[in-house]
Amino acid sequence: MFWSDRVAGARRRDAAQEVSVNGGASLPDPIGSAPETAPPVLAAPRVEMRPEGWRLVDRRGILKAAGMAAAAAPAAALLAACGGGSGGGEARKVRIGMVSPRTGALRSYADVDSHVVESMNTIFADGTRVGRNTLPVEIFVRDGQSDRNRAAAAAADLIFVDNVDIVLVGGGADNVNPVSDVCEAQGVPCLSTSVPWEAWFYSRGGKAETPFSWTYHVYWGMAELRGAYRAMWRALDVPHSVALLLPNNQEGEAFNNAAYGLSKLTDDGFQIAGTHRYNVGDQSFGTFVDGIVSNKVSIIAGNPSITDFSAFWKLLNEKDYKPHIVTLSSTLLFPTDVEALGLAADGFTTEVGWSPKFQYRSYLTKRTAEELANEFDMGTWSQPLGFIHALFEIVAQALESVDSIDDRSAVAAAIAGVQASTIVGNVSFNNAPNTGIPKNVATVPLAGGKWTKQQSSSVPYALHVVEANGLTLAADADSTRMVDLQSINT
Repeated sequence: MFWSDRVAGARRRDAAQEVSVNGGASLPDPIGSAPETAPPVLAAPRVEMRPEGWRLVDRRGILKAAGMAAAAAPAAALLAACGGGSGGGEARKVRIGMVSPRTGALRSYADVDSHVVESMNTIFADGTRVGRNTLPVEIFVRDGQSDRNRAAAAAADLIFVDNVDIVLVGGGADNVNPVSDVCEAQGVPCLSTSVPWEAWFYSRGGKAETPFSWTYHVYWGMAELRGAYRAMWRALDVPHSVALLLPNNQEGEAFNNAAYGLSKLTDDGFQIAGTHRYNVGDQSFGTFVDGIVSNKVSIIAGNPSITDFSAFWKLLNEKDYKPHIVTLSSTLLFPTDVEALGLAADGFTTEVGWSPKFQYRSYLTKRTAEELANEFDMGTWSQPLGFIHALFEIVAQALESVDSIDDRSAVAAAIAGVQASTIVGNVSFNNAPNTGIPKNVATVPLAGGKWTKQQSSSVPYALHVVEANGLTLAADADSTRMVDLQSINT
């Protein structure tokens, strides 16, 4: 006797929410149980509540929750997942899923996702190679709503309703990490980006000796970030005192980590004058601001939201104090966020993982980074454009070595072993043991960039590379050097 799709769908989404929120603590073990009678609830998995408000769960709980999600899938979806359910001799399609935060605080990422997906529908119009065959491609996109629970549920829907073969995801830890967890639990290959790799790997309970089996990540890490910051800050003859503004979330935890976070800049001669950890939205920065002013701190760094940083900057202005350097990470990722800061943002700096000046071409289109940026029809280019495009490039190259798209293990193994040429550079997950980088991670180098107010342009601000940090970049006629903020009149 089969459950109705409506009941099954509700249970599937509830199970996905358990993966994200409690690690499956309240779910029964689905193995061997009949739909009509639930088995007794087993001992709950370890769920460690962190003071920041997020949880670290063990894998057993995640697998238990995802198992319930699988048991709740409609019968037709289960048949399709096994290779059945399609009639009329229709060719097997490569089904690629994406969780995009189309609504909520992370929605700026969705503009990039939508543009890339539209482009890929054209690029893959004639299919993609899978081993010796060329198969048609279908792309499914579901809204993660900038919420961990909804992102997990969206991933479950892609797996159990849309029957995707691979899941792609970007858009911050609240979108990326729960999607990765669901895919890992269900044995579905997943490629992700847009989160510092430590915040993706360690926050999900990853260990170097037992890497993940199904989920892979392409982005920079804290070592690359420190290198870019160091190169920019040393370009100015200013004091090396630094204040860190870090939210209590998974990304803030990585930035604050004593072993690999920004505090390691003390090894390079910088002094961490103060670190303020705060809950997102709690804008009680008064004491922190007082300390910055009294100690004449030179550099402000961190990854606050644009709203929280605006409140912090207002308090600093009220004290009539301006630091020499402001370097922020995800805060300054999108031009619209920079514009929201007004004139204050002129001269603010950030890391650059991809820009039109990078000397790479798309594997899929052979176009340059600059051409890709110019084709972006939803405003000014932003760094996620290159990384989301690269995820599809990696998939295409990995599938060339796969005999059957129905063999998920082979697809995951192909991703693990791929040597991919992409718009963000060469991507490989084959890290040597002495690098300290897990097998599930491919890192990219970083340059340093500065946001500059445009005098005669429809685009208020432009991001220019000011420190190549060892990278080979195209000449930028508009590029400028680092500038001391105290020399800018606003």
